[in-house]
Amino acid sequence: MLRKVKFIFIMFCAIFLNNLVLAHDFWIEKRENKFYIFSGHEGVTEGYDPKRVVKWIILNSRGERLPLSIVKGKELAYFEGQGRDIGLIVVFFDNKYWVKTTEGWKNIGKREASEKGFHVLESGRSYKFAKYLNKWNKKFTKPLGTEIEVVPLNNPFKSDTIKVQVLLRGKVLSEAPIFLNASHEEGLKTDKEGIAEVYLRRGLNIISVTTRVPLEKDPEGDLVYLRASLSFFK
Repeated sequence: MLRKVKFIFIMFCAIFLNNLVLAHDFWIEKRENKFYIFSGHEGVTEGYDPKRVVKWIILNSRGERLPLSIVKGKELAYFEGQGRDIGLIVVFFDNKYWVKTTEGWKNIGKREASEKGFHVLESGRSYKFAKYLNKWNKKFTKPLGTEIEVVPLNNPFKSDTIKVQVLLRGKVLSEAPIFLNASHEEGLKTDKEGIAEVYLRRGLNIISVTTRVPLEKDPEGDLVYLRASLSFFK
């Protein structure tokens, strides 16, 4: 009986950690004159390795590329915005390999997990993309070509709602779950055109989407975990 209870407890932990790890959001937030890159959920932020922020695109209010260096601290990264005409920021976060085991999630590849004696239930490579809208330009309704992307279709600063289109590798992603403000709970889904309309709140708004696709010919993982966010202050 004790062995059965222990097994059930282990499986419950694996399922709980599955939801916890994959639900962690990744977004950009402006505080004073800095644009911070955060990881966490529902008002709780957690540290991460800033070296995993590997690419970024900065556009000014005219939609032109703006050269801007990133500042990488001990547990997070940010951009200094003082005196800069920043319209849009996009960052790419390489979250490396993850495996789900009967002992929870591990931030390692499948081969290393097997070598360490873990029973692997699922494995994959995690990538996250965050987009921050600081000023509006119609050019920002055009996709930037990241692997997964939340594209704003109207100016949220002059509306009570925003329409967004979710693209996966350049194609519309229908029936995609939308998560609002770093919540674990799904808020709505995209339609057949990959579009969803979101009612906005005062303050920070975060619109996120997540999906997974097969990862081919990689001995370290079987899936690609993708997450993207669009954030802005209303």
